[in-house]
Amino acid sequence: MQNQPVAPNPFGLTVPVNPASFGAKYQSKREVYRFVTHDCGCYISSYETMTIFHMRDLMAGTRKRIKAVDVKHITVPHFKGLKLEAMLDWAAQYPEVMKAFPITLREREDLPRPYVANVINTLKENEFKVWVNKLVNQRHQERTKMEDTIQMDPEIKRIFDASTSTSGK
Repeated sequence: MQNQPVAPNPFGLTVPVNPASFGAKYQSKREVYRFVTHDCGCYISSYETMTIFHMRDLMAGTRKRIKAVDVKHITVPHFKGLKLEAMLDWAAQYPEVMKAFPITLREREDLPRPYVANVINTLKENEFKVWVNKLVNQRHQERTKMEDTIQMDPEIKRIFDASTSTSGK
């Protein structure tokens, strides 16, 4: 029954699997990664940033699984206040969102920014979009105020004032 997305376990029940039988099928991190992403259909970060510990927690049901087919992708601009750390801080107010990320802070900080944004957007789409749009609009308002004048370093302004250049057009 490959390629069938695995539904989250609503009851938190687990079934024991003999480590030797699991190891006979999946011996490396790459093989486990393929199992979790391809066979189980889970949406997880890239192979390079995903730890075997988080994949183990996903398989055990102690962390929230998101089906790849259910992901709601979003593009978050690289503006002030929208860094990875800020997104994780925002998500911290929602325990169900944090449950989709690795347990340790170090693992979370290594996740790609687009992955974090997509996970948050999938689980809290409306709230996240409102928060992102608020910060984007603030940035646009700040930029609009700044466009009334050209900002220059004082030394560059002195050179500009002393310049006798004229446009060739």
